Amino acid sequence: MEPVTVLTDGERCIDYEKIKPLFEDWIASAPSDSVKGTGRGDWENSSFCIVDYRNAEQAISAAKAIRAFVPDVPLLVITDFTSLVRKRHLQQITGIGVMKLMLWNKQDPDQLVSGIEKWLQTFGYETPITMPSALHIR
Repeated sequence: MEPVTVLTDGERCIDYEKIKPLFEDWIASAPSDSVKGTGRGDWENSSFCIVDYRNAEQAISAAKAIRAFVPDVPLLVITDFTSLVRKRHLQQITGIGVMKLMLWNKQDPDQLVSGIEKWLQTFGYETPITMPSALHIR
């Protein structure tokens, strides 16, 4: 099972090999009943999905597809200053898992890594599939 799945067009050239261990460490350190896989195959078996498409329609379409099959998987949607992915787009995504929209800045790509680190450190384990504070959308 791949605990973190990344769906990307690759246009931002984000180093996910640097980011995925942050989530994997977080998942590994969680109490055994607070983070779970979905029990499905391949990417559907991930405990976390990252969506990184520069085109807003592609990003929302990918997130909707993920949530159609796995409604409770947590999603991190990456956006930037020129992308048209905004919070209002997240309202189109159904499901019960948490979602977070994070900004990627081309001039400071390490800002995304530090933002994710801070995000993962600012929460406690409270409910199954607990994730850091984020936007809950149904």
